[in-house]
Amino acid sequence: MQMVNSFTNLDQNAVIKIAQNLADNPSQIIALQGTLGSGKSFFAKHFINHLQINKTDILSPSFNIALNYDTKIGEIFHFDLYRLKSKEELENIGFFEALKNNICLIEWPEIILDYLQKQSNFTLVKIEVQTDKLRQITI
Repeated sequence: MQMVNSFTNLDQNAVIKIAQNLADNPSQIIALQGTLGSGKSFFAKHFINHLQINKTDILSPSFNIALNYDTKIGEIFHFDLYRLKSKEELENIGFFEALKNNICLIEWPEIILDYLQKQSNFTLVKIEVQTDKLRQITI
């Protein structure tokens, strides 16, 4: 059975709380879906920093495609798949290896979403813009 939780009219503080709550009991694979500027990297930043012993700057992996962080519960990989054109490119960045043993946050997961949805340890987080300051999140 699939549980769906939807939250509307969320300001930045509410989004941070949801990211932190999800980090307290994370799935191994978390896909962040939303349009450009919806807050995927913002969500990931607060998810990752909630799990770090010493908070650090969490950068968007747009340029690097993948960044990793050591946390109190293990290594977290933060992927941005926006620039990838095929699933074959995922092998070159160590994507499938990272999925096996680490928590992975994946922005722009559309290229591999069909595969991810078949995994038992998968959570999809959809972030939608309601206004310039409010978001809707569906988990």
